[in-house]
Amino acid sequence: MKPVIPVLFCLTFLASSAVFASDEVLIPAGAFLRGTDQGTDAERPVHTVQLDAFYIDKHEVSNEAFRRFNPNHISSPYSSCKKCPVTLVNWYEAEAYCAQVGKRLPTEAEWEKAARGPEQNDGIPPQTAHFAAPMQAGAVSVDTLEPNGYGLRHMHGNVWEWTSDWFDALYYVKSPRTNPTGPGDGYRKIVRGGSWYNPSYYAHAGMRFRLKPNVRLFSLGLRCARTP
Repeated sequence: MKPVIPVLFCLTFLASSAVFASDEVLIPAGAFLRGTDQGTDAERPVHTVQLDAFYIDKHEVSNEAFRRFNPNHISSPYSSCKKCPVTLVNWYEAEAYCAQVGKRLPTEAEWEKAARGPEQNDGIPPQTAHFAAPMQAGAVSVDTLEPNGYGLRHMHGNVWEWTSDWFDALYYVKSPRTNPTGPGDGYRKIVRGGSWYNPSYYAHAGMRFRLKPNVRLFSLGLRCARTP
């Protein structure tokens, strides 16, 4: 008898891999400069961090994609189109969505390395960012504007994005210099990237902000990552 189950498993795995490959980018292993002197004590000191390779989504998770996970989710009036980024999602829901599709939320360090691009930008290339707009302008489709050097869209602005890390200012200073994952517990989770109505200060790749994990905002969404 032919080994049907292993064959089916392989076909399923290959199909899943093909789906992943269409909407994610492999960020290579290597070091980058984390933090910024343009911010507050929460972003200092600038220090070198070494990360293993990881995959991260090319786009923020859209309303269309999230509704396959939760058909009852109601979109924000400021981000309502099918391909607009999903918002009004708390950290627990973001984590559950990523797990459902076989991924996870990126660590704060992974997010920052991806946002800086291979050039390790310490600014905001205007052609890649939707920020400093009126509140009424709202978010734009996840596949608009130019990608950064890694091929990722909207790492600056559009909507804030959840990461997996708890916030702890002291941990940031003394955190491991290889694959930091944040403290084991805390009170608030780190969000990154700013949104369409925030000024450049918040959209900077090195800027950190934190929110309680049960918070939902019109301007807060997610993208997923995974370990190779």
